Amino acid sequence: MNEQVQTLVDAGRLDSQIGDKISNLEPGTFCLHKSWGSGVVKEWDLFGDRIVIDFEEKSGHGMKLQFAASSLEVLEPEHILAKFASDPEGVKALAVDEPVEFAKQMLSSFDGSIFLDKWEDEVKGRIVAEDKYRSWWESAKRQIRSDRRFSLPSKRNIPFELRDANLTAGQALIGDFDEAKDIKAKIKVLENLAKDLEVFDEPAIELENVINMSSATAAVVIKKTPGVAIELLLARDALVAGIDGIDDTGKMQVADLLREYSNRFPEVLKGMGVASQRQVYLLSKEIFGEEQWVKQLIAALEGAGTRAIAEISKFMHENGKGDELSGELASGLQQRSLGAEVLAWICKERKGLAAGVFNEQGISAAIIAALERDHLDESTPKTNRLHDLLMDDQDLVPDLLANSDTAEVRHFTRRIQSTPVFEGLNKNSLLARIIKSFPSVEDLITGEKAEGAEESSQPSGVIVSWESLQLRREKLDDIINKKIPENSKEIGIAREYGDLKENFEFKAAKQQQAVLMRQKAELEAEVATARGTDFTEADGSAIAVGTIVDIKDLSTGDQEAVTVLGAWDTDIDRSIVSYLSAMGASLLGKVVGDELELPTENDGETRKVSIVSIKPYAG
Repeated sequence: MNEQVQTLVDAGRLDSQIGDKISNLEPGTFCLHKSWGSGVVKEWDLFGDRIVIDFEEKSGHGMKLQFAASSLEVLEPEHILAKFASDPEGVKALAVDEPVEFAKQMLSSFDGSIFLDKWEDEVKGRIVAEDKYRSWWESAKRQIRSDRRFSLPSKRNIPFELRDANLTAGQALIGDFDEAKDIKAKIKVLENLAKDLEVFDEPAIELENVINMSSATAAVVIKKTPGVAIELLLARDALVAGIDGIDDTGKMQVADLLREYSNRFPEVLKGMGVASQRQVYLLSKEIFGEEQWVKQLIAALEGAGTRAIAEISKFMHENGKGDELSGELASGLQQRSLGAEVLAWICKERKGLAAGVFNEQGISAAIIAALERDHLDESTPKTNRLHDLLMDDQDLVPDLLANSDTAEVRHFTRRIQSTPVFEGLNKNSLLARIIKSFPSVEDLITGEKAEGAEESSQPSGVIVSWESLQLRREKLDDIINKKIPENSKEIGIAREYGDLKENFEFKAAKQQQAVLMRQKAELEAEVATARGTDFTEADGSAIAVGTIVDIKDLSTGDQEAVTVLGAWDTDIDRSIVSYLSAMGASLLGKVVGDELELPTENDGETRKVSIVSIKPYAG
């Protein structure tokens, strides 16, 4: 213990434990404070009960001895933060000019291991300017990853480590494989091994365990995540292909797995990177034969994800099967069986590989149908690429309707108005784009004729029964005059419970407020654009809103009566359909004797029927 400090301890002015710590903080010693960063002890005033320290941004800062002893950590001169305290500009230059050496010194200062959150706390804004940190770190990571002395994790819950200096490059790579916490990380290591086989003297022997472990890992996860398992085996096979003397007979084979999991093809592809996907497409040609591989890939489109859909389509065009793909997609459009991901790809490729399909009649109706299916299905993700594409691509709606007649444009407009898929400003934005390209439909939205627009026999607004319109008005009135005021009272009461950040009642009441305001806006828009009717205008000469239709199933001979009514009048138990539904839209305008395809309850299937009779609805 320092003599001056010992004097204070002997006099009872300083606790012996505090004295030991102060003795280690002699002038010239580097130290670290949790809040003020690194610094150097400048002078003692022991009898004045203070120690003076130059911190990074607090030069000449005095601290009481007891506080200094409890809050300061002594730094060795070689510690990177001690160097920063004595030469901040030099350390900053080292980080920028030699990021690998900086990383080595940084990790050495923290016993060879540091979590990325801690790394960022120490470096960002202190050693590297905050606004430059992101680009610096991306560049630094590329250089660090190429140096085998380091183990740089892909996840923040795994430490960034400096390896044992005695490890060979090959041992470091094998260590990377053993330490990889997930299969994607193991796949990356296998790819690196395949590139760096020259660092091994006897790769067949040294890598035997890595190859066996790859097979064993794939066997464990194949049933749960077949795509990731097959991608791991593809990386294993690429490594084996570069090594002489390895016998891989008896190991799990990719071709066998693709046959076994052919019914889960979309799931297999969705879990893979693009390069691995293309290997699977090539293998499918060998495994399934000339005819079956095309069917397998077309069947895999649904549920395979946007990127996989794009790759499958590109591969099929490259292999002369583009016409078959387009034919299947066109058929899916007519049957309303295509999913949102496939339709999103068609829209994105409307001037490229999917140009022919995009110009097919019925694509706009198929898009609305797919969006509504996903909207009503609670198991689908909340994000929807097709929905986002419609909102973000300003030219998509005009392009969708470019080859449509007035009736189809008006029908699409009504579907946008009535669908729950789009809310508030999003719905208004879509309708504005339609009016801009097709002024003749403005009356559907505003109830007024656009200047210079031709007269139309089509009724304006969404057609609804007086009864359903009254129910909407009553619901709106209940929300405005009862539910919203009650919710406002709940918010006021909950606010009195205290801290709003931890106030569950307040958060719940505010969330309910958002729901009510959204419902109010939707109902107001619906009521404003609705056109009430008693359906007396229908004369029975053709199917229209307000007619009862007898249809005959041409395959079974069975007859049934279907009533076509307003947008909000659907009642399946009474065989009442909305004129905006897929069935209602298909029936409109047809006359006795017409034959047509009607959608069934099974998604994507249709049935052929004929119109037997039409009569006005007597409500």
